[in-house]
Amino acid sequence: MKTLQGIGAAVVLLLIGSVVEIKCTELEYLTDIYDAGVNEGVIDPKKYSFEAFERDERGMFRYIYDEYRSMNGTVPLDYKEWLFLNNFGLFHDTKESMFARKMTKRSVHDNKREFVNTVKKGDILITGQGIGGLVGHAAIMTSDYWVLEMPGGNGWANGIPDNNRQVPKDRWFDMHASDWTTVYRCPDADTARMAAGWADRNYYSPTGGEKKVKHITYKLTTDIWSTNPSYCSKLVIHAYYFGTGARKVIKDLSLIGRLIVPSTIPSYFLRPYSLVNKGKY
Repeated sequence: MKTLQGIGAAVVLLLIGSVVEIKCTELEYLTDIYDAGVNEGVIDPKKYSFEAFERDERGMFRYIYDEYRSMNGTVPLDYKEWLFLNNFGLFHDTKESMFARKMTKRSVHDNKREFVNTVKKGDILITGQGIGGLVGHAAIMTSDYWVLEMPGGNGWANGIPDNNRQVPKDRWFDMHASDWTTVYRCPDADTARMAAGWADRNYYSPTGGEKKVKHITYKLTTDIWSTNPSYCSKLVIHAYYFGTGARKVIKDLSLIGRLIVPSTIPSYFLRPYSLVNKGKY
């Protein structure tokens, strides 16, 4: 009996040791990824701590990555490459996380009023809520009132027909009241109006009317040129690339060859059209 007890104790210790080793290996792996993000200038440790990265990784990133892998069964990016593709869920300009806890001195009512009074035609809205292998979600104001978006949803991996829609800006805020919406603005008002008009005509109604005529399928592909199928952040970049005439607003898309991630949208804009961060609401 003592011998059996001794064997049992040894097995338990061995299992515990294995679990500890696995946890240490995982911690080392995550530390390596985080340090790489810091060294590459993607992460500012003062604004996005390792503890925050660990929380987002365990509560969100690994599950979104599983979605990505299920969609890209051929040659998917490894986890580290995928995190860099998604910029660790951080905005390029502020280095802040899209998933930072929403804390504000303003009440929800006051925050909504500020948002509604701030956004205008051509503005780009980026929020942490996303689906389908990408981190975050993006939309564009096609007027001072309407938000044009492709929200995705269930069945995104196989494509979602007729996914484009317009929603009033106050409803947009209500749908995203629990997370931050960051508002970006092109500093050239005429360029912003051109982009918004193109998005409206090509992703909703050719006449700019209120009745929806365009019916766009939501699907994530690396085909940067087609408007159908498309997805949220591709719609936004299309508007400022195709809709602004001869102006060099967006970097050469032929050099991209990959998915456009919402948080990286500002990095596509060239001077003097670099986006201005108008705040988060």
